Amino acid sequence: MQHYFFDLFFGDEQMVDDEGVDHFDEGSALYYGQRIADRIGRDADYTALKVHVRRPDGALLAILAASAGRGIERTALIGRRG
Repeated sequence: MQHYFFDLFFGDEQMVDDEGVDHFDEGSALYYGQRIADRIGRDADYTALKVHVRRPDGALLAILAASAGRGIERTALIGRRG
């Protein structure tokens, strides 16, 4: 298991993950980071959110954004309210 960190960036604001989470491999860490981006990206105020996934040595593994499907899902939910 390796330890990965998931930093959140939104505009000029950032939240640096100083605890991290253990994962079996990089694929698992990327999936977890994408889930974070998708869950937070559901909120219309956070569609520009980016999740930076860092390796245990501090090297950047990936920068993730909310999936396109989340925007479609949000639009469908808003349409149902009206």
